[in-house]
Amino acid sequence: MELRQLRYFCKVAEHRSFTAAARALNVSQPTLGVQVRKLEEELGLGLFRRHSRGVELTEAGSIYFSQIQDVLRRLEVAGQSVDHLRTAPRRALRIGVIPSIGIGVMSTVLEAAESLVPELEISILVEFTENLSRALTAGEIDCALSFAPVRDERFECTPLYVDRMRLIGSRSLLGDLPDTVPFEVAAGLPLAMDRDSVAPRAAKELGVPLTRALQIRSMLLRQELVANGQRGFIGPYLFMHKQIENGELRCLDIERPSIWCRLYLNSKRSQTLSEGERRVFGVVRQHIDRLIRSGEYRWLPPNARAFSDARDIGEAYMLY
Repeated sequence: MELRQLRYFCKVAEHRSFTAAARALNVSQPTLGVQVRKLEEELGLGLFRRHSRGVELTEAGSIYFSQIQDVLRRLEVAGQSVDHLRTAPRRALRIGVIPSIGIGVMSTVLEAAESLVPELEISILVEFTENLSRALTAGEIDCALSFAPVRDERFECTPLYVDRMRLIGSRSLLGDLPDTVPFEVAAGLPLAMDRDSVAPRAAKELGVPLTRALQIRSMLLRQELVANGQRGFIGPYLFMHKQIENGELRCLDIERPSIWCRLYLNSKRSQTLSEGERRVFGVVRQHIDRLIRSGEYRWLPPNARAFSDARDIGEAYMLY
């Protein structure tokens, strides 16, 4: 049974004529007749009595007509109720991300979300953790992927992964340093960093001076200085993973203490999220889970045993 057959049947019933109904529907009379006959065959009942003056409904046809009219009216109302969505403005979803996540995750997430949730217009703000926390609580963004749980009852925080901060630099800069170095050794090298990034915060809390550090706000400039061997960097493996993988740069572990960061998705409480927002956040979590399993960026699950064991023996230092 097709919707077209029901509409054809109703039009014939209204006009009491196949000829007039075909004209009103802008279809040929044979086409109309075939569809009505198919409907009658499927129901196993005759719906019309044909005579020289046109047609009239049978008893079964009268009952069916009264019911189908209501169905078609409901379908029309349903169509009208969503019709405005074709021209309605897209809702905005403003996502804040730390720089490394902007590089490694958001292009894939945006591509998937665009087809999955076309009604949302997604914008991205790339900032460091402290600035994202301020923007979220001020209502300037709707969610934040950052190294800090937002301490505000309006929001909930979902841990996504744990990442170990590493010392990254050229072979000429790092020389013959072993694959694992104390934080104090890393802090004494010429480094490029933003004052709001992990290393300055760790150094301040640990009381270790960054004697040769250069404060640079631009992430692109920091990457260039690290890539050309002028400066090193303390941060996530993801920051320069391509150059590390092709052998242009070295990546050393830091210990005494090792420094870990946990990434959080800070968002409105789940009961207040729209369906579109739920889908986007689902895409984010699924993509990050795939990256954890792949080992591509050396991330660990948020409650990884390796991280827990390191904390138990006092080798880990967690930054939010």
